[in-house]
Amino acid sequence: ADGWGWDDVLPWFKRAERNENGADDLHGADGPLRVANQRSPASVTKAFVEAAAECQFPVNADFNGPSQEGAGLYQVTQFYGEGKNGERCSAAAAYLHPVMDRPNLTVVTKARAREVLFSGRRAIGISYRQGGEDKIAQATCEVILAGGAFNSPQLLMLSGIGPAAELQRHGIAVRQDLAGVGSNLQDHLDFILVWKSHIAEGLALSPAGTLLTMQQILRWKKDGTGLIASPGAEGAGFLKTDPSLSDPDIQLHFVPGMVDDHLRKVHYGFGFSCHVCVLRPKSRGTVRLANADAFDAPLIDPEYLSDPDDLARMVKGAKIVDRILKAPALAPYRKKEIYTADVKSDADWERHIRARADTVYHPVGTCKMGKDGMAVVDPQLKVHGFEGLRVVDASVMPALIGGNTNAPVMMIAERAAGWMKEG
Repeated sequence: ADGWGWDDVLPWFKRAERNENGADDLHGADGPLRVANQRSPASVTKAFVEAAAECQFPVNADFNGPSQEGAGLYQVTQFYGEGKNGERCSAAAAYLHPVMDRPNLTVVTKARAREVLFSGRRAIGISYRQGGEDKIAQATCEVILAGGAFNSPQLLMLSGIGPAAELQRHGIAVRQDLAGVGSNLQDHLDFILVWKSHIAEGLALSPAGTLLTMQQILRWKKDGTGLIASPGAEGAGFLKTDPSLSDPDIQLHFVPGMVDDHLRKVHYGFGFSCHVCVLRPKSRGTVRLANADAFDAPLIDPEYLSDPDDLARMVKGAKIVDRILKAPALAPYRKKEIYTADVKSDADWERHIRARADTVYHPVGTCKMGKDGMAVVDPQLKVHGFEGLRVVDASVMPALIGGNTNAPVMMIAERAAGWMKEG
């Protein structure tokens, strides 16, 4: 994919970033996306970093610096100064909210895109439904799909672009047989180790936890610091399951609270938890249509752990996290291990991983860029076989990156915007 090498994309990362530590060879300081240091990480999070060091892992103050490897604190996409201390700087806050008053921008909400409209091989608009009424948005230049790894392939298939047999199965006329649409799905599978704690700190369901949260809300309103300003996942690790590896192959997220099943399962009291995921999984899944109705969710099959290497690495990663959480630095905080206290063997770890692992929300790859037979878009993100139609989201990544997908997607969008302005 020409134009996507390190030297090609670094300027676009820097263009997007406004890092409070200032600009250097790897960081930008003038972009719309605020990047800040955490103001008040929990003491247990700092103990986690110390525990990793006790396990002979390096401490790293900047995972986007010269080296990714090590344990430390995440920087956060969060406002600093500007009267918004402690508020999250989302893509909308960075890029959309500042330009809402532009006369050439119309934002339509509570609507569902149904189909890309064409004149011959050129995309000329989108049909959508809002409030029970069918409407059309016409395009004079280009149509950009940015629905992510699930909705972009779904919309392409609903528009007749995708695997011919899949489209015909749902009675959709084939506009272009593109076998790769909806294939190549990749995601970071996540496994969490959870402990109850002796220390009343962080997120907690309990009378003391409720009181602490109320106090912290007042603190946040005053100066934008404290628990409410926390990203949740405060501590980080990019580690190697084997010292001989050239790059880290697992990522850790440490949370000063008992986060289980993305808080759908709640535990009483104070505690801490640590996530681990395999950074470059080999398993590949699919996104297919349930039917020809845009209002029905697509069929998503990530096929997690279908490649045995992913499970083997996850077991190694879970054992590393277990070792860190049992290191001396965390001894004052440990009270009771949840779920994994009975683990004695790799087979036990495999059983727990298969029972409780879930997504960390990094799906990519279902409209991958490239030039091979399974590619959906070319290196400038134009859908093969069409004019005026691009996909600009994580679905264009040919392979899952070794980290979080938020900033890379903004880089991809910056890159695409540059091409669009060039005409």
